[in-house]
Amino acid sequence: MKKIKNENTKNVFMVISSNLLTILIALFTGFVIPKQLSVADYAYYHVYMLYIAYAGFLHFGFVNGIYLKYGKYNEDELPIDKFRKFSKIMFAMQGIVVALLAVILLLTFRKMDSNNVIAYAFIIINIPLINIKWFYSSINQFTKRFVIDSYVTYLQNILTLLMVICIVVTHWYYFEVLLIFTTAINAVCMVIVMWQNKNIVWGKSILNVKEECVGLIKSGFFLMLSEFVGIIILGIDSIFVQNLFSIEEFAMYSFAVSIITVIYTMISTVSNLIYPYLVRVDENRYAEYYCLMSDVLSVISIFSLLAFYVAKFIIDIWLDKYTESIAITAILFGTVIFRSLIMLVCGNYFKVLKMIKEYTQNNVFAICISFLLDLLAYLFFHDYIYIAIASLISFIIWYVVTDWIFIRRLNIPLNGCVRRYVCIVFCLIAFYALLKVETIVSFFVYAVLALLICVICFKPQFVKVIEILKGGIKKARD
Repeated sequence: MKKIKNENTKNVFMVISSNLLTILIALFTGFVIPKQLSVADYAYYHVYMLYIAYAGFLHFGFVNGIYLKYGKYNEDELPIDKFRKFSKIMFAMQGIVVALLAVILLLTFRKMDSNNVIAYAFIIINIPLINIKWFYSSINQFTKRFVIDSYVTYLQNILTLLMVICIVVTHWYYFEVLLIFTTAINAVCMVIVMWQNKNIVWGKSILNVKEECVGLIKSGFFLMLSEFVGIIILGIDSIFVQNLFSIEEFAMYSFAVSIITVIYTMISTVSNLIYPYLVRVDENRYAEYYCLMSDVLSVISIFSLLAFYVAKFIIDIWLDKYTESIAITAILFGTVIFRSLIMLVCGNYFKVLKMIKEYTQNNVFAICISFLLDLLAYLFFHDYIYIAIASLISFIIWYVVTDWIFIRRLNIPLNGCVRRYVCIVFCLIAFYALLKVETIVSFFVYAVLALLICVICFKPQFVKVIEILKGGIKKARD
């Protein structure tokens, strides 16, 4: 028992520490790379970053389906000969994807900017590297070999840091150099996870698993889709800006999105830790915990907007060529509140209540409303600022609709929800009203205003949380 407890503690530590390192490296590179690259080179680098984020779509849910079906298996319980066949199918699938995309690029490259062609070529090269790495990494995770998987995450972060240092020292300030380094890092990480699972890579396999593979893709596709929705919504914005505006405007928008993406990564890390505890809660208390979690996370996410002022301060003193991105960053920061509530509360409740069909419909709705609003923003205003505003409105509509699903499902009184909406609205008004005020002053003014608004709206919830914490501490002492 003690051995299992120590192993679990080590797993949790490795997963959290490796994810924290990922976030820190992302923050570091997110401010250093745009400083060193020209605006145009940074934009072309982000053409790669924009589309490679969708690489996971091109295993079509196959990996997610395997995770769902075999997620309860330990390493020694896996049907190895079957997984060897899955491995071969994964390689074949990625080979077909690369071949098709390469043909499309060859047929269309004459109509494109040469730098875009280079970015697209590197996307095609890296898709199999990322997906095959994720295939074996997911096996590490569901067989609870978190430690060896975290080693690869550590290595990837260290190599990324060395890449940035090398580029700064050698003055290789070109997006092509970044893409070459990135490809090499992805290749190294893929080879390592393959070596960690060499018993699955090599050896005799079952000849026919066609029907099972089709079933795995069917079951995994919509789960995969749900994991990508937040990225898709911001990605739709970026695709609009990349194709309909200048390369400099795309660079500004991409820089803003890169900051928001780091915040989203933090949210995703926390989300994975919530579900195991929520699923063990007494069903009769689901409504109570839904409201409490929503209120607490509203407060936390409201105060997380203070990070914007830190980013703005850094841009003003370090990255003055990206000052135009401040307005976009401010608009998109508002999505953090709604993304936090949707992912940490609503997303976990969809899973706990086994509302998979509703979860899928909700995600498809979010994607459609985002596309529609982005299209209308472009048609009416022809300004990428309004596309950012459309993204914020998409998140607001998505959250209100999703929250209403659980209000009805859990029979939650409306008065508590209205209080939460009022708090969020007033805090956002305060946040956006202070945009023209000097950065340090607006930081403290917003902090004070947000505190006053949250205390007025959520005083009972603050008292309840304190009581729960006191009870937990007392229980731990006893």
